[in-house]
Formats: sequence, C-alpha cells, structure tokens
Amino acid sequence: MPEDSRPFPPGTLPARLNPALRQQLLALGGIRHYPHGEMLMREAEPYGEVILILDGFVKITANGEENRLAFLVIRSRGDILGEISAMEQDTHTGTATAAGPVVGRAMSAAAFRSFLEQNPPAAFAVAELVANKLRNSIRRRVEHVDGSVRGRLARVLIELATLWGRPAARGVQLAVGLSQPELAALVAADERSVNRALAELRNMQVVDVGYRRVIVLDLEGLERVAFGNNNRPGGSGS
Repeated sequence: MPEDSRPFPPGTLPARLNPALRQQLLALGGIRHYPHGEMLMREAEPYGEVILILDGFVKITANGEENRLAFLVIRSRGDILGEISAMEQDTHTGTATAAGPVVGRAMSAAAFRSFLEQNPPAAFAVAELVANKLRNSIRRRVEHVDGSVRGRLARVLIELATLWGRPAARGVQLAVGLSQPELAALVAADERSVNRALAELRNMQVVDVGYRRVIVLDLEGLERVAFGNNNRPGGSGS
C-alpha cells in the first residue's frame, strides 16, 4: 500500500484536513527516503524545506546549556518537520535525525506557505498543532523539575510506550531504540542518575533493559512509580 494512502494517526495534520485539502498537501513535493542516522534538518540552518513523515521515526534534538545535547521529542507518521521555521522564514530550532529508515514527503517551504495562505482551514490546523507543541513543551519543562529522576524516567517511558510501543513476547517494547544518554537528555538528568533509575525499575520488574532496548513489562507498576505520592512535588523520591 502506498505510504500516502494509509490512514494517518488522529491529531496529525493530514488527519485534521478534509480529503480535498489532504490530497493537496500530499501533492506537494516528492517522496524521499532517509537511511538511519541521516539528518533531515539541522539546527540553526536556514529554512528551505518542510517534511511530512510518511513512515519511520525521527529524533528531534537541540543544543542546550553548555552545548549539551537536549533530546526534545520523537516524531513519526503524519508529523510535520520544519513548519515553524517555514512560517517564520527563520532558521531551524532543532536537528531532525532518522532513527531507522524514514520515508517522507519533502516540499519547499515556499510551496507549504502558499498552501496555507490559499487554504485558511489548513493554516488553522497548523496553528493548532504549533499550539499543542508549545503546550507539551511547557508540560515537559514542569515535569523535568517535578519529583525524582526515577519518577520522571517512568513518566517518559510511559509516554514512549503509549505512543510508540509494539507488543513483545513480554510487555511492550519501545519501537525507537534509545541510548542511555538520549534517555538522560529526555529526562533532563545526568546519565549516572538515569542508569541508577533504570536499574531500580529493572529490579522492580516493571521494565527490561538492553542495548538500545527498553521493554515495559508492567505498565500499571510503572504508573505507580511515575505518579505515586513520592514522585509528586514535595515527595521524597529516590
């Protein structure tokens, strides 16, 4: 089945558009294949393209304080990359890297802007998506200072398992391979603390961890760790 013809996840831009506008969007640009590790966009580079992800996973990172890697989010099918820089006609705010093979529809920023200018419902849908990204960014900033490293890690793992989990022989395996430094960046903690938290979760038998592999064995148990009293503001945690 062609990548453009499969249903898009609810909430993504193509899913928000009526069939006619969706076809107009999918007619922009052309299909492009990105191998694992290829950068689709680079932080601070001038805008030029907007990419609609059709298949695969993309990691979004940025340089944080003291030039340390900040792992921001994972994007997948139906997500748009570069739309903010295209609308602002400014440089990219993050780096997008293929996490495994990725298929995307790449269109020029000018074509994307013209599409939005000519179709107000599409422009409104993009504005909603940008607002959601801002809201989620604020929520993550709050969670990064809320409770213990173990609790924050548990919340991140729950989100990843819910959004990008696939059934495994036991539990749910994250579909995206993440290194421990990347997990540390997502949780906003040092790698040693995250390694210790992972070991604790493994000893509690709620996760199983290997090289770039995390399996959630007990989602309810992980939720108790994530949202228990000890991991709320003012809790002692570990």
